[in-house]
Amino acid sequence: MSYYLYWGKAKPSDEGDSCHLLPYHSLDVAAVGWYLLAPDRPLAQRLSHQLDLSPEALRRLLVFLLGLHDLGKFSRAFQGLARPEGAELVPPIERMAYTERHDRLGALLWQSCWIEWWRDGALGGDEELPPRRERRQLADGLRALLAPMFGHHGQPVDAGQLHAGQFFSDDEHASDNEAARQFVADWAALIEFEWPLDKLVSAEWRETFLTLSWTVAGWATLSDWLGSNRDHFAYCQKAMPLADYWPIALDRAERALEETGFAQPPEPVPYAGLASWFGGQSITPTPLQREAEILALGDGPQLFILEDVTGAGKTEAACILAQRLLAAGHGEGVYFALPTMATSNAMYERLGSLHQRFYAASSHPSFVLAHGARDLNDTFVKAVAAEQPGDRDYASDDMTATTRCNRWLADSRKKSLLADVGVGTIDQALMGLLPFRHQSLRLYGLARKVLIVDEVHAYDHYMQTLLNQLLDHHARQGGSSILLTATLPHGMREALASAWREGLGQASLSLQEQAFPLLTQVGHDLVREVPLSTRPEVAREVGIDWLTTEEQALETVMAAVEAGECVAWVRNTVDDAIRAFEQLRLRHPDSERCLLFHSRFAMVDRQRIESDVLERLGKPSTAERRRGQVLISTQVFQESLDCDVDVMVSDLAPIDLLVQRAGRLQRHLRGQRRAPLLAILAPEWSDSPDSQWLKRALPGTQAVYRDTSLMWLTQLVLRELGGIRMPDEARTLIESVYGPVADLVPDGLQEARWEQRGMQGVAVSMANFNALSLGRGYLRHPEFDQWQEEQEIGTRLVDEPTVNVVLLKRTADGELTLWAEGERHAAMLSQVKLRQSQAEKLAELPSDQQFRWEALQERYKALRFTRPWLVEADNACVYDGQWGVKLSSNTDNQGNGSESA
Repeated sequence: MSYYLYWGKAKPSDEGDSCHLLPYHSLDVAAVGWYLLAPDRPLAQRLSHQLDLSPEALRRLLVFLLGLHDLGKFSRAFQGLARPEGAELVPPIERMAYTERHDRLGALLWQSCWIEWWRDGALGGDEELPPRRERRQLADGLRALLAPMFGHHGQPVDAGQLHAGQFFSDDEHASDNEAARQFVADWAALIEFEWPLDKLVSAEWRETFLTLSWTVAGWATLSDWLGSNRDHFAYCQKAMPLADYWPIALDRAERALEETGFAQPPEPVPYAGLASWFGGQSITPTPLQREAEILALGDGPQLFILEDVTGAGKTEAACILAQRLLAAGHGEGVYFALPTMATSNAMYERLGSLHQRFYAASSHPSFVLAHGARDLNDTFVKAVAAEQPGDRDYASDDMTATTRCNRWLADSRKKSLLADVGVGTIDQALMGLLPFRHQSLRLYGLARKVLIVDEVHAYDHYMQTLLNQLLDHHARQGGSSILLTATLPHGMREALASAWREGLGQASLSLQEQAFPLLTQVGHDLVREVPLSTRPEVAREVGIDWLTTEEQALETVMAAVEAGECVAWVRNTVDDAIRAFEQLRLRHPDSERCLLFHSRFAMVDRQRIESDVLERLGKPSTAERRRGQVLISTQVFQESLDCDVDVMVSDLAPIDLLVQRAGRLQRHLRGQRRAPLLAILAPEWSDSPDSQWLKRALPGTQAVYRDTSLMWLTQLVLRELGGIRMPDEARTLIESVYGPVADLVPDGLQEARWEQRGMQGVAVSMANFNALSLGRGYLRHPEFDQWQEEQEIGTRLVDEPTVNVVLLKRTADGELTLWAEGERHAAMLSQVKLRQSQAEKLAELPSDQQFRWEALQERYKALRFTRPWLVEADNACVYDGQWGVKLSSNTDNQGNGSESA
C-alpha cells in the first residue's frame, strides 16, 4: 500500500488541492524542526552537550523522530474522517471507528511495529537488536525519545492496552502498517541519521534525556504548529519522491520561520554602560547597578538574588545582568515575571524600547505582554501591530515581517513565552509546571530565557513551592535567573538558592551573610554574597504613629486635608475601604477630591480610576492638584501605581506589606514637606493578647491575615524600633517577624500560628501534588496520571473559587447589552472578579433575558465561563462606578472570607 494514498491535512475544496498528503505534512513539520535545531543555535548546543551527541547527529536523530509524529494518521479509522475531493486515497473501513486521537494511535503503531521495523532495516542502520535484557532498556529509551513527538498536541500519550487491529488495517492488499513502514524506511534513508545505541540502552543517559524531554516536547509542538500553517505550507496531493519534496519543505519552513520571528535569534551585544541605553546621557549607576556591571559571570547556569530598597534601581540592575548573560551566551531572550497583571503592565510600560538595547541594531526582538487582560493594555495592542525601523515595504494590504511575528506570538498566551522578550505574570511561567495542555511550549520558551522574577517575596507557600521547582528545572535546562526583592526573609533566600543548587545537581547550602542591601550569586561550585552600600537619597526613615479606632483614623485623614496635604488610607478589605470612603465623603469639604480604589470594580471603571489616581497623585501631579486629595484603597494601590502621598494611614498588616505601603509615602521629591509619617490603625498593644485581640479591633483584617502572631510581631518590632529605617534596619524588621521568633509569640496567639503553619504545610503538599514530576520526563504514567482538565488546577491556591461576573444593562428598547457597550473590548471591560460566595448573592438573570444572554455569548468569546448580572434587576446588590460592587446588607462584611484587594 503506497503512503501517497493517505491524507494528513484536509480542507474544503474551494481552491487548490483539497488535502495535503500525510508524508508531505510530516516533512513540513520536520523541516521546521530542522531549522529550529540548527547546530549553531544555543538550544542545539545545550542539548548536544547534555546528551553527549554532536549537534549535527542530535539534529538528524530528533528530526527523523519528529517526522514520525503523525504516524497515527496512517490509521484507517483516522482516514475515514474525511474524503477530500480529487485525491486518490485509501477507502474507509466502516468497522474501524475513530475513538482514539491520532497522537495516541501513533504511539500504538510504534509499540506494535518497532521491533519488526528494526529487524527489517526500515528504521535505518544495520544494528542488530540487542539481547533480550538490553532490548527492554532499548524499548524504554525509544519510548522516551518518541514521547515528545507523539505528544505534540500538548500532553503525553500512551498506547496502554489498545490493540492496533482496532484502528489499523493489516490486510495484505491494503495494509496501513505496510504503508507506514514504507514511509518510515524512505524517511530514514533520506535523513541519514544514526541510532546512538550505546546511549539508548543506558539508564543514566535515558534519565538525562527525560529531564530535557519537556524542552524537546515544546520544540516538537512548535514545529507542528508552524508546519501546519496553510499560509506557509500549501497543500499538495501530487505524488513525488520524498527526496524531491524535502527541499520544498525546507524552503517553505525557512520562510515560515522568517515571518514568525524564529529564523534566527536576535544578536545580543555586550553591555556598554547605562549611557548606551539612554542616548548617551551621563548616568551614575547605583551601588547595586555598579556591582551588576563588574561582577564576574560564572560558567553555566547562574542565579542572582538582588535585595535592595525601593529606588535602588533593581530593575535596571537586572537588565544589566540580563544583557551581560545574553552576550555571554547564557540565553537567547528574557522573561520578566511579576506577581500581578497590574505590576506586569507597569513593567511593560517601563521597559518600553529598553529591551532593544540588548541586541544589535539590525535585530528586531519580539516583545510581548503575557497575562489574561493584556488586550486591555493600549501600549501592548499598538505594539503588536507596530512596524519597526528596517521593516521592508509591503503593499497596503499586507503586513511587515515584524507585524506578522508580533501578531503570531500575541495570538495566544501559550505562545507568549516564545517571544524574545516577554513581560507577564509569574503564573504564565508556573503553568509550565502544571498539567495544562501545551505546558511544554512554555518550558521550551523559558529554556531559552534569562528568567527575571520581581517581588519574589510576594508569593505564598503554594506559589513559593512551585517557584522553587521552576528554578530547579530552569537550572537543569541550562538557563539563568535573576530574582528581585526588597523584603526577603533569610530562610526564603536559602530555599531559593538551594532549589537552584539542586537543579545543578549540588548539595543545598547555608547562606551566612545578613547584610542589606545584598547581591547573592549562585552557580556551579560558586556562591558569592556581596554586601552593598546605599545612596543617601534612597535611604528612608518613616515615623510611626499608632491609632486604635477608626474615628482616630478619620480624624488623621481630615487633619491632613485641612493642612492642604494629600493622604491615602490603605485598608485590608474592600468592605472596610467602602465604609471609610462613605464616611470621608461626608466630612470632606470637597467630596470630589475623595477617590475609592479597590478590585471590585468592573474593568472599565478600574482603568478609569487608575488613570484618575495617577492624574491626581502620580509623579507629574502638581501641588494644586494634590491639595486635599484623599485616596481610600486596598493593596492594589501599593502594587502597581507610581504615585505618592504626603500622609498615609494603614490598617495593621504584616511587616513586609507595611514597608511596601510606606514606599508610596513621599516617594517623589516635591520640595518642603513634613517628615514622613505612617499612622497605623491597630489594636491596643498587649504583651499577652488573647485569640480575639485582632478581631475585636479589625475583624476584616483577621479574616484576611489569619496568623495573628505575624500582626503582633509586626506591632512589637515597630514599637521597639519606633519607625521604618531602610536599609539600616531592613533585616531586623523582616527577621523579627519571619525569622526564628516562635519563642516570642504569646500563648493566646499560638493556636492561630500553629493552625496557619498547618495550612502552609497543606499548601506545600498541594503544590507538590499538583506539579508535574518533571524528573520523570514527558511520559504518561498510567499508575499516577497527573494530566487533568485545566479548570481543576491553578497556579494559586485560594480558599474559595472566583467567578468572572459580567455586568449587563438594558437599552432604551429593552435589549440586553454589556455594561461597557461601545468601548473597545467591551466584553472584558464589563467584567469584575468576585468570590464564588459573593457571586451567589447576585440576582439570577431573569428567564426572559436568557436567550439574549446566549446571543451575547455567541457574539463575544470573552463571555465564555462567566456569570451574567443584570444590575438593574437586582433589588439587594448594587453597582456604581464610584463605589464598585456593593453586596446586600446581609453579606458578612466583617467575617470569614473578606477579600484584601
